[in-house]
Amino acid sequence: MDENDAWHAFWSFGASAHQFWLPTRPADGCSTYVVILPLDKLLELRTAAVLRLWRTLAGRSEGRRAHDFTQQTRDRHILILRALDGRADGASYRKLAEALLGFRGRKTDWESDPRKNQVRRLVADGRYYVRGGYRDLLRYPIRLFER
Repeated sequence: MDENDAWHAFWSFGASAHQFWLPTRPADGCSTYVVILPLDKLLELRTAAVLRLWRTLAGRSEGRRAHDFTQQTRDRHILILRALDGRADGASYRKLAEALLGFRGRKTDWESDPRKNQVRRLVADGRYYVRGGYRDLLRYPIRLFER
C-alpha cells in the first residue's frame, strides 16, 4: 500500500470484533479521529456500533447490542426455517402445522383453524428471506422497506 491509499482494518479484543476504514494511513503516535455518520434510517445502528467500538478502545465492556433479537423473534425465525425446510421436502401445510404448531384435528377442523394461516405465513416469510430478505435481519429492528 502506498502512503495515499485508504486504510481498512479488522481489530478484535476479547469477544469484540470491529472493522473500520480510514481515508489515509493512520499517523504514527497519538492521534484523534472523527466519525462521520449519515443522518439516515440506519443512524441508530451506526451510532450503537461506534459506541461499542469506543467502549472497546477505552477498555470497557461493549455492552448489549442494540439490535439483538428478542426470544420471541428468535423462536419465530427457528419456526420459519423449519417450515421452509419441511415444505421443500414436500410436507403439506397441515403436516407442518401438526409438527411445528401442535395442530391435532380432522380435515374440517383444519379449514377453520388459525394455524392454517400461521403456517402459510411462516413459509411465505421463509421464502421472502431466501429471495434476499435475509438482509433485513442485519438491520433489525429497523425496516428500510415495507414488504
